[in-house]
Amino acid sequence: MSSASAPNRRSFLARSAAVAAVPAVAALAGGALAEPASAGTLPDYAPIPPSALGPAVNAQGYYVGRVEKNLYWVTDSTYQAAFLTTRDGVVLFDAPPTIGHNLQRAIDEVASASGVSSKVTHIVYSHHHADHLGASSLFGRNVTRVGHAETKVLLARDNDPARPVPHQPHP
Repeated sequence: MSSASAPNRRSFLARSAAVAAVPAVAALAGGALAEPASAGTLPDYAPIPPSALGPAVNAQGYYVGRVEKNLYWVTDSTYQAAFLTTRDGVVLFDAPPTIGHNLQRAIDEVASASGVSSKVTHIVYSHHHADHLGASSLFGRNVTRVGHAETKVLLARDNDPARPVPHQPHP
């Protein structure tokens, strides 16, 4: 972070903290903000436009579509991944756990129609979060994994059995 952006960030954080404190202060003071909302007091919102919902998924729970040439994307309407088919195999970009086995189904579908191998040979990690690579183990150990050096460090840290599990506060 540059020194020029530091004051703006500090000001933003200070304002955000003040705004976040308003409901707590109102609750302590017994003000109107402390009362629960009812249907009559909630503002009207426009419905979610159909285009924001994404494509309809098939009976197996996924959608696979062509981006361009031999590059495809897969979604379960929540998370997305992409893959590139080649003569030698498939390069997979991220492997979200919610899509899991449907990634291989989508790859098999496209590879069969294209007459290419459906074997995943490479997985490219965008970053180390589980929602991006939680299903990568489904593709075995003989897959070349590609990612930033920091991703490797963070994955090793997160997968260290000697590392204590962080405390998760109860809601």
